[in-house]
Amino acid sequence: SRGMMQRLALCRALLHDPDLLVLDEPYSGLDDEGASLLDRELEERRPSCAFLVSTHDPGRIDRFATAKLALG
Repeated sequence: SRGMMQRLALCRALLHDPDLLVLDEPYSGLDDEGASLLDRELEERRPSCAFLVSTHDPGRIDRFATAKLALG
């Protein structure tokens, strides 16, 4: 399923403990449980990892975003 593919891609990206993580619509295809798990993972990594996230749901990233840029 699309959600499982999204989870697998996110796991692969997080596996190597990156300094910068670029996420393009990371919540698409995830159910509520998967989205909550991703939220917690990003919050935990925030002190040691920078994120560049594109999303149609900017409210979702409020907990870990230090700056936002809205286009359109």
